[in-house]
This record gives sequence, C-alpha cells and structure tokens, in this order.
Amino acid sequence: MFRVISEYVLHEVFDPGAVDAHGNETEDWLPGVEVGVYAFDPGSSSEPREAGHDRVIVEPTLYFPAETVFDPHDRVTARGKVYEVEGETREWVHPTDSTRRANVATLRRVDG
Repeated sequence: MFRVISEYVLHEVFDPGAVDAHGNETEDWLPGVEVGVYAFDPGSSSEPREAGHDRVIVEPTLYFPAETVFDPHDRVTARGKVYEVEGETREWVHPTDSTRRANVATLRRVDG
C-alpha cells in the first residue's frame, strides 16, 4: 500500500551566503517550491512564562516522502502559517513493514 499525498506545503531553502544591498550578511531564503506531504500534525503549543515575554510557541510535525529532505533553518509554509525547520529531517520506518518509509521534520513558529 502506498502513502497518499494529503496536502502541499511551500518549502524555502535557507541561503547561508545571502547579503543585502550593502554587502552585509543577512538571513534569506531561496524561492519556495511546492512539496507534497503525507500528513501535517499540528502538534503542541506552549506559552513560556518568562518575565517580559508574551509569546506562543507552536511545534507541528510534518510527514513526507523519503526522497524529500528539509534542512535546519529552512522554512515551510503550511496551512497559511510560516514555520522554521527545527533540527534535522528524520527517517520514519513503518513498524511492521520496513519497505514503507517516509521522512519526518519538526517545525517551529514563535508568535510574540
């Protein structure tokens, strides 16, 4: 049984050599590419209780074809929200059928 693409996300690769108009290093991403994914798990959210901070941290999980890899600092737009890829892409292997494989990435968005 093959997995079915359930939705599409926009994947933007981090450009570590980006510079601004003045030649200063800056954060930038290459133009986004649409990628089909198997599932988007909205995951958890938290509200750290630190003095002077009023923010919400959301950490969903994304499941996608094995040939797709996201790198740390890449961005993903899913369901209208922009997330950064947290850590490395991990391989997922079905517990009873090792021929069924996918990749998994944790995403992160901080509001506030």
